[in-house]
Formats: sequence, structure tokens, C-alpha cells
Amino acid sequence: MKLQSCIFLLICFSRFSGTVAIASDLEITGVFGLNPMVENSSLAVWVPLETDESISGVMWYNNDGSKVFPEILAVAGSAEYPSVLDQAFVVGDEVAGNTLDWSELSFSVPLASEGSGLFLVFRLPIDGAFVAEGVGSGLGYLEGDGQIRCWVSSEEGEWDQLSPEYQMAVIPIMNTNKSGNVIVLEFGEDNDQHETEKPLPVSVVSGLLVFPNPFNPQTEISFSLPSGRDVELTIYDLRGRKVSTLISGFLATGSHAIKWDGRDSKGQNQASGVYFCKLSAGSIQLTGRLALIR
Repeated sequence: MKLQSCIFLLICFSRFSGTVAIASDLEITGVFGLNPMVENSSLAVWVPLETDESISGVMWYNNDGSKVFPEILAVAGSAEYPSVLDQAFVVGDEVAGNTLDWSELSFSVPLASEGSGLFLVFRLPIDGAFVAEGVGSGLGYLEGDGQIRCWVSSEEGEWDQLSPEYQMAVIPIMNTNKSGNVIVLEFGEDNDQHETEKPLPVSVVSGLLVFPNPFNPQTEISFSLPSGRDVELTIYDLRGRKVSTLISGFLATGSHAIKWDGRDSKGQNQASGVYFCKLSAGSIQLTGRLALIR
């Protein structure tokens, strides 16, 4: 069974030195995850590589340090579609990250590709259903640049593309040791055939856009639905207390902009501070940050 809902995200890449410093300067917009979690759920991140380039590790913004990725894999391919995973190279198993912070995995040997790049594949833990920021398996995201480089799967070999509206906070670490050994991942005929015959999936739920942010007296939370579905959009404070449910019910196909005026469900004005909006659409759980200034 294919995943029926997917988030629209994109991946952030860096070809510069000082990766840690670059990561710390990025503004994390929110965190996404899946709930419920399906066995073999995976996230594939496309990393384009030039002929003489390789990567020696990866950094990502992690949601919950108590949830462990069973595997992180690398597999050669092209940007049109993720390759089959039975040809993947395991770069890490039982990988834990930090909570609401950047995490890093160094590969035992740098990796290159016979093709135009490779996919980094995060296997999601079956016990990692997303609950909220800091609770449940998930990755941070940023605003995107219009290119699709991310896919999600609920079973091996079946992928849905994620939208270019947002970038996932995933940064490949480029290899700087040109004299060291490098494993070149093969890009075989089976991959070509799989990509040619596989119809491109249709994306389902776009990421959250909050504007203005910070705001006073009100802001709009925008997202898009290519098909009608039940949606819930809720505001929480920093303590996790539910402040207001802005929408709960069926929404039609298309773009939606939901206003929040800084009041709770009883109509009382809320104090200045940081709040979270949470969108639930099918199995997708997507959060964003809002700053209210009185």
C-alpha cells in the first residue's frame, strides 16, 4: 500500500567548508513526521554530485533524540526517482540524533556515484510516530527553492515525491580529502528500468507558510491540498497547551489560508511569545512556529 499523504518539502545542500557553522545559521521553520508510523517508512534525499565529488557524512536537524533510525542508507541514482534499496550501501545503523538540534553522522569511507548523484535514505522507526516538536521521529524543514529532491515511502520501492515548497534540514558533508579511498556506488540497469516505467506520483499536502511572522494583530497559515480531505489545524503554546483549534473538518482541493488573531478558544488575547501551529492531514503531522508580539 502506498503512502496516501505526503509533505511537500525539499532538501538543503551545502558545498562549502564549515558545515557546522552553516547549519547553525539556518532558520528552522518547523518539524514534520508521520503518525501513525508504517513499517518500512523511509525518507529519501537526493544529493547531486559532480564527477569528482564525494560525501563523507551528513548533518540533519533531528526532532527526538530518543527515537533511533534503524538504518541510514546511500544508493546511486538520478534525481527523477529513488533507486531500489536492495542495492543500497549502509552508512549507519541504529543512528540516534539530538533533540530539536543538529545531528551528524560521519561515514566510514567517502561515497561517490556512477550516476549524477545519490540518495541518502533515512529509515524511520516503527515506534517513532510523530506527536509534537521534540516528541517522535521527525526532521526539521526550511523554505524551499522550487526543486524536488525528496521522496517518502511507506513500503520498500514505493515512493511519493515531496513538494519543493520547503527544504528539509539535511546537509551532505562534502569530502575534502582527495587522496583518501572513495567507494563509488554503481548505478545499474535495474535502476534505469525502474525509473522509466514508474509513473511520477502526485504530491498530497503542502508545507505550512506563516505570514506575517512575527505578527500583530493577526497572521495567516497557508497550505495547499490537491485533493479534498479531513484536516485539523491547532495552535499550541510552548508548554504544549492547546490554545485554539482553527479548523477541524473537511477541506476541498486547493489553497487555504487560515487566520489566527492571537486569541484562544474562549476569545481571550494571548500574551506575547512563541506558539506552534500543527497541521494534521491523514498520517502527516506538520508543525510551524509563530511569534506573537503585543
